[in-house]
Amino acid sequence: MHRFGMRLVAPVGAVAVIALLLLGAGTAAACGTPPSQPSPTVLTTIPLIDAIAANSSMVFAQGVANCSQIWAITPSGSVFLYATVPVANSACDEGALVLAPALNCTTHIEPPQPDLVASSTSRDSGNGGAYGHGDCHHNATGIALYDVVAGGLYEITDNGANVTQLATFPISGKPAENMGLAYDQVGTFNHDLIVTSSYRGEVWLYNCTNTTVLVKLHTYIGGPAVAPMRFGAYGGDLVLAAKTRGEVLAISPTGTVSIVANWSKANAVTFPSAGGYGQHGWNGDWGWGGCGGGCTFGPEHYALFVANYSSGALEAFPASDLRGYAGQGFVAGGLNQGIATFTSNGATTLFASQTQRLSDIASVTCFPSQSSWGHGWGGGGGRDPGGP
Repeated sequence: MHRFGMRLVAPVGAVAVIALLLLGAGTAAACGTPPSQPSPTVLTTIPLIDAIAANSSMVFAQGVANCSQIWAITPSGSVFLYATVPVANSACDEGALVLAPALNCTTHIEPPQPDLVASSTSRDSGNGGAYGHGDCHHNATGIALYDVVAGGLYEITDNGANVTQLATFPISGKPAENMGLAYDQVGTFNHDLIVTSSYRGEVWLYNCTNTTVLVKLHTYIGGPAVAPMRFGAYGGDLVLAAKTRGEVLAISPTGTVSIVANWSKANAVTFPSAGGYGQHGWNGDWGWGGCGGGCTFGPEHYALFVANYSSGALEAFPASDLRGYAGQGFVAGGLNQGIATFTSNGATTLFASQTQRLSDIASVTCFPSQSSWGHGWGGGGGRDPGGP
């Protein structure tokens, strides 16, 4: 089903903020049994689309063909150019987008905030203590869009008007390069931004002035996300797709690598949200296993998004399609391998087939109502030299 066209309107100023990054939660769609083979809605089409990020008021997308352009889609269906990053389109590769609290690089350390961590069982050694790195913390009053593409990491603020390059990373320089991006919403990686590259399978932690190599996997990787604490043995781990191996991997904060599940041509992973916030922050409910709550986008209550590299379509699934998959992650496969759910025990279930080549999968980013320590699910997808 195709609902939205590529209807361009005036850039940022004319749309004003349209609640641009206002954080809220949509209500779930009516209860019912999800279809056996859900059919997504096409929100817009962007040539060689490869990166998605979303919250309840905006969906952002970027393509390989013109990677300097980041587009935004409003709940009413308007599509406009949100921001331009300083990357020559001749240097484009596959990038990634994520929403996270804006960085504030100072010598400030926040006071203890026990209610902002995932739960009292978090493996974050700082649970209940101070967070930050002494030279960097996340701004508690603003949300930024982050983009990693062509070896550069960018912070985008002020409704797309301000683009700041934060860091550079070694890449292959080939069009098949795939960069991934995640925000550690749980705290097990000190709320850092996490950058991945298919070049040597490297994973970095970034915190304003320091870029640390967490692990080198020496295989093609993409689409990282930090798992909620209740995701079994891998709660709080970084979970990503290893395409050539056909695996979903988990990486602990100490760099231990585990195989979570197998899925052919795995390109990207995400953990859809579906719950509210208790006194310890995120309550751990996700995957739309019930009939209420959760963060969604637009009047159709979209909760899951995929980038169809073949057609350029930004596709969306409503929350009602996700019922019955509580507690599970989602993985997108390239080369028409479909979308699957996976559990911490390694079980996989086909969610949607006939998907063509998918390059990214993402879900709505939820943030606590009184804090910007959020849940930046999703990441950049990937394609090998032969395409997704």
